[in-house]
Amino acid sequence: MQATPQMMNINHGLKGQTPRVISDSVDRSADYDVIIIGGAFSGSSSALLLKRTLPDLRILVIERTTEFDRKVGESTSEVAGTFMTRVLKLGMHLARDHVAKHGLRMWFHKNGENAPGRCSEVGPAFQGRVTTYQVNRRKLDRHVLSEATALGVDLIRPATIKEIELGGIGKNKISYKEDATGERHTVTAGWVIDASGKAAKIAKQRKTFQSNADRHPTAAMWARFENVTFLDSHEATTEMADACKKMVTQRGFATNHLMGYGWWCWIIPLDSGEVSVGLTWDATLFTPPEGKNMGERVKKHVLQHPIGRLMFEKANAVEGDNRYYKGLSYYSTEVCGEGFTLVGDASGFMDPLYSQGLDYCSHTVYSSFALLRDYYSGDLKCLDTAIANRNREFLISYNRWFESLYEGKYTYLGDAEIMRASFLLDIATYFLGPVNLVLIWEDQEFTKLPYHGLGGSLFAKFMTFYNRRFNLLARKKIHAGKYGDKNLDKSWLITGSFTPGPSRSTFKLFFKAIRVWLWTELRYAFRKAAPIPDTPTRTNPMPAPTTPVMPPPSMEQKTPA
Repeated sequence: MQATPQMMNINHGLKGQTPRVISDSVDRSADYDVIIIGGAFSGSSSALLLKRTLPDLRILVIERTTEFDRKVGESTSEVAGTFMTRVLKLGMHLARDHVAKHGLRMWFHKNGENAPGRCSEVGPAFQGRVTTYQVNRRKLDRHVLSEATALGVDLIRPATIKEIELGGIGKNKISYKEDATGERHTVTAGWVIDASGKAAKIAKQRKTFQSNADRHPTAAMWARFENVTFLDSHEATTEMADACKKMVTQRGFATNHLMGYGWWCWIIPLDSGEVSVGLTWDATLFTPPEGKNMGERVKKHVLQHPIGRLMFEKANAVEGDNRYYKGLSYYSTEVCGEGFTLVGDASGFMDPLYSQGLDYCSHTVYSSFALLRDYYSGDLKCLDTAIANRNREFLISYNRWFESLYEGKYTYLGDAEIMRASFLLDIATYFLGPVNLVLIWEDQEFTKLPYHGLGGSLFAKFMTFYNRRFNLLARKKIHAGKYGDKNLDKSWLITGSFTPGPSRSTFKLFFKAIRVWLWTELRYAFRKAAPIPDTPTRTNPMPAPTTPVMPPPSMEQKTPA
């Protein structure tokens, strides 16, 4: 096979972690050069990258837990997979201790009583070309942290942060209490990295934390289940006799999504044999069922979907292993300052639909790492400019990313025809842009955030345009009583392949999506649209309506009370 220019350039970014010497010009009078708040993936990755590149750097990680729990974020997409394998070099660990992911698959239905084999299906027929994983976050976080401590990173756990005093480079003070002994300590730091996750300690302390619930009023609950019927088992395939037979990969190892109006559920198989199940919804469009606990509520909901009923009718929720978040979407207006930086969920979060939470962690971790790497090695030309640029780029990227992928999307999640076009376009643009770029120029592109620069702006504008058109088309179908009219008996398997860069196969899928989109536009060109439901205000971000708003007339699925 002849090498393409993209393949020949694929290692351009590997110089980013070349070992460097700490410059004599930087102030190192503090107790530690870097203190990291939080030792899970974002914190431990930051420590690992810094210690590999600047071995003499004095780094302290303060972690609040004795043992990591099993966080959400079990499914990775291609950018995060690239970061973990090519940047962090975790390929052997991932292959040995986690589950290889067989793509993303979506299931649609019109009536909960329909046979599972009749559900319309959107997803790949083959496993993807870029490796992705279903990860056990407890194992992953523990492994990355152990890699960092093996290089000499200091670790204190369990410990509670009592006070953060940001006085500038070398003048930062962190006070913490060792939970085992009750002793309190205060240490100084050159830089502080906030990897505290959704606690977002620095953003909330500096009052830069902003909820995005007025534009994206989403919430999520999830649990893990045992005794789940595997989707490729004899029992399941017998029940799904009407499903498309052209499948080559295994459906059960995909991240399976159950789709509905205003909501979706993820189903993720884990290495333990348990299955992670979560329900995410828009509070203006849908209200989940009631129940004694989250496990019961999640199960009650998934049983209304034929695929969910097939998999979970005999399943049991793992006791105490569940969570709930409201106000999923948020961000910090400041992710960097003199002597501090925010990484991972401490800087912001949008939506879990495309499993891009770890993408965000990857970019924010690496951009923070690059800033500190250049500062301590003396290669940073102007710190003030670097800080200002990072804050500006973060807000631009967040807004473009959110508008292009998630704003208003929950209106059309439950319509297979529209989501088929959206899925193909979303994944094609992802491979043409972010995936391709991080594979070719790792150091340069992970330092930036997605949709940066002129090219990123053009991509974001196009994606925002079609996202808004799909929202309008969904409302037109609702008004016409046609929402979900193709949710049965359609097997839209992707037999081509998404390949990074401007490949023929990716463009073929891209233009197939354009044809589906334009045909739908033509059919509903002169139809009226249902009104946009009111969104919650910032002062009351997450109301709890007792009935779904604007239910699609043609959807016969059971409506939760």
